[in-house]
Amino acid sequence: MLGLSELGQHLKEVREQKGLSLDDLQRTTKIQRRYLLAIEEGRFDTLPGIFYARAFVKTYAEAIGLDPEPLFDQYRNELPNPQKEAVTLPSRTERSKPAPAPKKRAKRGSFFPALIAVVFVGIIVVGIWLMAQGGGMGDGGAVAPDDSENLEADFSEGVGTAPEVDEEPEVEEVRPEEEEPEEEIEPEPDFDLRFIESSGNTSFFELENAQLSDVRIEITGDRSYIDVKNALGRTFYSGTPTEGDVISLELEAEEQVIFNFGASQFVELYINDELIEFPLDITHQKLDITVLNAES
Repeated sequence: MLGLSELGQHLKEVREQKGLSLDDLQRTTKIQRRYLLAIEEGRFDTLPGIFYARAFVKTYAEAIGLDPEPLFDQYRNELPNPQKEAVTLPSRTERSKPAPAPKKRAKRGSFFPALIAVVFVGIIVVGIWLMAQGGGMGDGGAVAPDDSENLEADFSEGVGTAPEVDEEPEVEEVRPEEEEPEEEIEPEPDFDLRFIESSGNTSFFELENAQLSDVRIEITGDRSYIDVKNALGRTFYSGTPTEGDVISLELEAEEQVIFNFGASQFVELYINDELIEFPLDITHQKLDITVLNAES
């Protein structure tokens, strides 16, 4: 969107009437100056995520003394609709699944047609041989005197002694190999972690179609304070790990968990083996995740 949007122009005018600069607003809202400027210019697509637009505008409006709800209603055509933009993180298990093996083709027997051809050729050869033997005894056939004895001997040997033809051997039926049943793979539900909004230094998320499984925290620098609790105050971890540490947590049975990171720039949070992007660019921040329709 080129130029100032109507919503951005309105926010800017109110901010200037209050005598506030973008730097003042950055210190108050903890939102980077470049994102505040993007809101005033209507460049919502440059924000770190499409769901941050409404949360950032809400924080901006509250910081200059405006009620954000009437703004959302008045300028709803300018703001992205988060209901149509669910953030779906595909399961890594699903990406790593091997392609299904090709089905084996049943082998077809080729022995029987070849045997039939051999027998057929043999019958033709025998027939030609018998015709050749009978041609020497036909009426009107001249027989040389010198060969009469040989002819009689050959005839006596040939009469009633047709060459034996081997019986057709039994052909074993070739059965096609039974196909191995394909293993049924149950589809995994989509991992749907949606950002709702940020208030102060706390960002709120909702997790659908999944549980808080395979949760781990990887530390990439020193001076990081970590605290993980559920809504009832039960502590799963609290301490100051060092660079290179990996914290694994069993949270499948939990319906709401609050992650508190004292130095978030040195922390990587993984849920269901997926890296979670922090909404705020600040050192100390919290992530409040609520699990919807969690399986027992």
